[in-house]
Amino acid sequence: MTTAIRTTSDIAVKLVQSMGGDHMVVAAAKVSTSGEEALQFVDAPAEDNAGLIRYLMKHRHGTPFEHSALTFYVHAPICVWREWHRHRIGFGYNEESGRYKILEPLFYLPPRDRPMMKVDGWKPGRPKFLVCDNDDVYNELCDNLTGVYKHSYDAYLRNLSLGIDPGLARDCLPVGIYSGCWVTCNPRSMMAFLSLRTHEPTATFPSYPLYEIEVAARACEEIFKQGWPLTYAAFNDHGRVGP
Repeated sequence: MTTAIRTTSDIAVKLVQSMGGDHMVVAAAKVSTSGEEALQFVDAPAEDNAGLIRYLMKHRHGTPFEHSALTFYVHAPICVWREWHRHRIGFGYNEESGRYKILEPLFYLPPRDRPMMKVDGWKPGRPKFLVCDNDDVYNELCDNLTGVYKHSYDAYLRNLSLGIDPGLARDCLPVGIYSGCWVTCNPRSMMAFLSLRTHEPTATFPSYPLYEIEVAARACEEIFKQGWPLTYAAFNDHGRVGP
């Protein structure tokens, strides 16, 4: 049994819905001193209180940033979900299940410009890589991955044909296979995610994420930037430290 597999370098992030914006940050903060009168700030221009948002960010008063939400549909290899699912506070997930459906034969291959070669003095805590300058090395990597993908997916289908529990039949599949997931979070949890899953040398605490999860995180960041521009600016101005 041989099935044609598909490979891709794409990691898709699609905004499904969003709720709130900078105005909700202001209104949530104002309730502590204004009570019910804070409702007026829901309809007021958030720009009038940009200083309040900066104050909240600077002093890490985080709860006002929890009263909005974003929902994404993300299609990414399992290696990305291994890391993304570690973000539990303020995140909700519903992922496609290999127990209930046959997983599609779609697998990840790195783009040619992905940094992948260890630098001299490489350290696990601060992993740094360079783009491979040798086509033969890159091609062999892709051939190795593709060969394993084909073999493992054929084994997966053979397991299913035996009538094996799909939750066990899938165990031969590698982390390069794709999975789709609904991801919902609030702006506070999004900023915590961005602080760890993007690399910014000027950040207060620079992080060194896996390339593939940073691709997804940058797509989320752009959506967050558009929906919460004042919050996003304050996040960057204060070292990309989540409040």
